[in-house]
Amino acid sequence: MAELKEELTYEQAIKELERLVERVEEKDAPLDRIENDIKRAMTLIAFCKQQLRGYKEKFSNLLSENSEE
Repeated sequence: MAELKEELTYEQAIKELERLVERVEEKDAPLDRIENDIKRAMTLIAFCKQQLRGYKEKFSNLLSENSEE
């Protein structure tokens, strides 16, 4: 899976994913572009999953710190 070369926020990645879905759904979209869009989407999905796992861990830590007080 390709790594993201640019800095993105989770929200920016989601917006780009939404745009890619629209492009792939176009009736006359060229197959080469669809292939590239799908590859990019897979990279963005992996990034979003990683971000969500990181946030889940951070929130769990915050909650456990709060319950210890």
